[in-house]
Amino acid sequence: MRPVNRDDAPIDSDGNPVNFRKYGDARPYLINRLGQYCSYCEIWLPMGLAVEHIQPKGNETALEKEWGNFLLSCPSCNSRKGKKVVNAENLHDYYWPHCDNTFRVFIYERDRAPQIASFLNEEQRLIARNTLELTGLSCEPTSRTNVKDPRWQPRYMAWRKAEWAKEDFERDSGEVMCFRIVETAITTGFWSVWMTVFQDYTDMRRQLIKAFKGTSEECFDHNTQSIQRAGGKI
Repeated sequence: MRPVNRDDAPIDSDGNPVNFRKYGDARPYLINRLGQYCSYCEIWLPMGLAVEHIQPKGNETALEKEWGNFLLSCPSCNSRKGKKVVNAENLHDYYWPHCDNTFRVFIYERDRAPQIASFLNEEQRLIARNTLELTGLSCEPTSRTNVKDPRWQPRYMAWRKAEWAKEDFERDSGEVMCFRIVETAITTGFWSVWMTVFQDYTDMRRQLIKAFKGTSEECFDHNTQSIQRAGGKI
């Protein structure tokens, strides 16, 4: 799960935080900050991304139009998260891509749902499991052709594209090839998949971190290895 910087609320022409008449009005600002990607599953969705309420607007009506309660979500993550009880009291029971270094938490494999990193302690593993279950990302495919989760097949295809791109890169690591690979990645989505497939190529990972709009660069050291996020739980 990609760690992102949503930053503070956008400012209007008078220097004041934008007052959203409808929460949907925040969508272009969020896309400008975070790119056209679901904040949870990471699918690239040029159309159909929704303004996601971290704390459901049905439960926390005062936060319906609050920037601090917004992320972006695809229809699958949005519907699966739905009205699950997330409030100020249990926000700490989950890892959030705008608060934590969520890339440290999950392991990506070609034929699996995201897995929980083995270095986590028992408490951290519980939080990681809660996070996957919140949007149904823990759903494992029974086979490549019998998958109830509509997010699985695009993630699998992103993995295959990344593998093909790595083969091309190993034959030609020149500037033009790197540009083509990055362009393919940003219009495919699933940043964590690309980072995993290119785990042995630091320079390419640096380019992926910079190319995906809103990725939290401070979550990585100079070798692109994940580090504790300042102020985050992990």
